[in-house]
Amino acid sequence: MESITHRLAEWARGRKAPPHKVLIYPTNRCNLKCPFCFQRLEPYDYSKDLPRQRWFELTEELCKMGVDIIQISGGGEPMIVPDTTLNMMEIIKDHGIVGRIVNNGTLWKEEDVKRAVEIGWDNVIFSVDGATPEVNDRSRGVDGTLNKTVKSIEIFNQYKKRLGVGAPLLEFSTVVSKFNFSQLGEIITLAHRLKVCNITFEPVFVSNPSVEELKVSQRGREFIMGKIGYWKKLSKSLGVSTNLDDVFEVGEIEKTGNLKEKILEISKSEVSHPFLRIPCFEPWIWPKIEADGRVGPCSTIFLSDFCKKDVNVNKRSFEDVWYGEQFNEFRKSVICGNLFEACANCVSTHLSWNSRIREELGKVLV
Repeated sequence: MESITHRLAEWARGRKAPPHKVLIYPTNRCNLKCPFCFQRLEPYDYSKDLPRQRWFELTEELCKMGVDIIQISGGGEPMIVPDTTLNMMEIIKDHGIVGRIVNNGTLWKEEDVKRAVEIGWDNVIFSVDGATPEVNDRSRGVDGTLNKTVKSIEIFNQYKKRLGVGAPLLEFSTVVSKFNFSQLGEIITLAHRLKVCNITFEPVFVSNPSVEELKVSQRGREFIMGKIGYWKKLSKSLGVSTNLDDVFEVGEIEKTGNLKEKILEISKSEVSHPFLRIPCFEPWIWPKIEADGRVGPCSTIFLSDFCKKDVNVNKRSFEDVWYGEQFNEFRKSVICGNLFEACANCVSTHLSWNSRIREELGKVLV
């Protein structure tokens, strides 16, 4: 948090700072068929994906620019392009940058796991939506998914033990929907059994029209609220950290897909510095680079949607984009409280993060 507030304070004082974390998507291809995924709309032209050499150049640039964390993720599965992904991972660790990868865990080969452990990779986040194959695989759209993911996690644990290291830390990313809301306690128990240290629960993201049918019902929300105290005690007793407080007690699960007004609401507080009234800080700290090179100020929006021109790092440096005219115009718009329709589909856990950042930043901007 200290690095985030320092960078934001630089911007607030009229100076510039590199992002805290950059999301990079080496591919949007995926081997699963999650019903809640944006992929269901067939939005991608895979022929426009950046060549692997360009990804290596961009990764090098981000490291030298002073980014704290590089997270390899995507609209697809990064291990579909293992050579690209693993080489980027090595570049990141050669520069001493914190590296995270979000993946579905079904495509790891043993030699790739060994390589990731040996380079000192920091975090591997596995998409796990159920404690049983029946629940998980329904959420992920392909039979056999959970068993493959568990096998990959076990191989990571074997190599960590063999090499006597604590990294990478293993985590779950769990999409909460009507499929699995009753199984969250069992997912916590599974995490403990697999030596997974953290679970991020995320209400299903409204990325296509059919997702509305997958959201947790009122009855489901009541079930969750009745169990949340027990789940929190369970996770604490098992040593598995979660975001249960952030995601459920504030009721964001009820607002998924309709968050625009909520984002504006939580920024309207009595603060002494105008920078603290910005509804969302992500355009200053957490951008993304898509598989085709398009740049977004957050995980939900593209700069090209704002400025109506292609903002791409295919033949342009990321630094040039980050400090450039289009990004700065976007930031000015956000400062004025102008959010975009896509903000309604924000990742809901980001709201609590923004609130926490605003609180800590207020201690600095005095």
